[in-house]
Amino acid sequence: MSLSTTPGRVTLLIACLLFSAPFAPLASFAQELETEEPEAAVTEAMAYREANLFAGPSETYEPLGTLNAGGRVTIVERNGIGNWLHVHGMNNRRMDGWVMSGFLELHEDLQFSDVPVNTELTDADTSQIADERLAALYGVPLISGISPTMQLIYRRGRALGNQSNVVTKIGDSVTADPIFLAPMNRDDNELGPYDYLQDTLDFFGPNTANTSIAARISLTTYSVFDPMLADGSQCEANETPLDCEYRVRKPSVAFIMFGANDVRHINVERFDTQMRQIVEETLAHGVIPVLSTFSYDPNAGYWDQALDFNLAVVSIADDYDVPLVNLWAAARPLPDYGLDGDDVHMAHSGFRYLKYDTGHESWYGVSLRNLLALRMLDEIRSTLGMK
Repeated sequence: MSLSTTPGRVTLLIACLLFSAPFAPLASFAQELETEEPEAAVTEAMAYREANLFAGPSETYEPLGTLNAGGRVTIVERNGIGNWLHVHGMNNRRMDGWVMSGFLELHEDLQFSDVPVNTELTDADTSQIADERLAALYGVPLISGISPTMQLIYRRGRALGNQSNVVTKIGDSVTADPIFLAPMNRDDNELGPYDYLQDTLDFFGPNTANTSIAARISLTTYSVFDPMLADGSQCEANETPLDCEYRVRKPSVAFIMFGANDVRHINVERFDTQMRQIVEETLAHGVIPVLSTFSYDPNAGYWDQALDFNLAVVSIADDYDVPLVNLWAAARPLPDYGLDGDDVHMAHSGFRYLKYDTGHESWYGVSLRNLLALRMLDEIRSTLGMK
């Protein structure tokens, strides 16, 4: 006889469900039956070319071997940015190490928001670096945290009329580059696995500066204060390019990088003085200054000066409690340190939009710098609660 025609058995079954599992009411029990298991995050990848593995997310860590082209791996975790991945795989023997993400062909459905972030390893291992200056530079995080001081500056800027979602740039031709920051306002960008940056791109992108009155060819830390170099069609009489840009644009954030020109013309003491003046002027306008170290080829001349200039930038960021992007360290593993053939400007991928679905951040300096800038903006937006 069927269950539906035996009321006694039905009553007994319901009673068992109600009283034998008091922590699982009948309604939730039914819901569990209907709920499907969530899909597991996609973590597979394949090396599209030979790649070196390291014990941590930097070439400063102990080398662990080579991942052959075609080798398949599983992604275990990532650094805070996503440009280094910890992988497991088989390559004639068990492989376990960190690799730059650009060496891998990632599954099209991979999202870095699903990949755990390793918060224990530092961005570099300085224990085996004998040169004190190199160790000091490598020891600076690729992306700094955001101090409470910047919350005060942000509030001051809002009171002065600065706009939360407006970003500008200050610097020489390396920063004036139309492929730096400007592509963020395009609608054809490809973040690829960097999905966690989408909200920040949507927030800042439409209002990111294409050009800047205070970013141009041959500009230096001292000429940025020269009214003769200000745009006469936009700037007031005797107004410096820096003050003019902040008055006209009303940004909340300014990315500031000098060094490629200054290192050839002034000593580190004057560079330090001028950079501090730029930071103070920026803070006075209620604008958050994001300082950046600059990439440099050790064979290009002025290497010692470049190290000193970069260390000065690090010291200034620390003294004023302002955000810092360590582009110098991030670009070391890239071909030619991320630089173009002139050893000054950063190499382009050839795309005029942000393209991170094919690993360009591991090969081209401009792509890497844009990624670091977007990651820093993400840190600023989330920490300060920008809306």
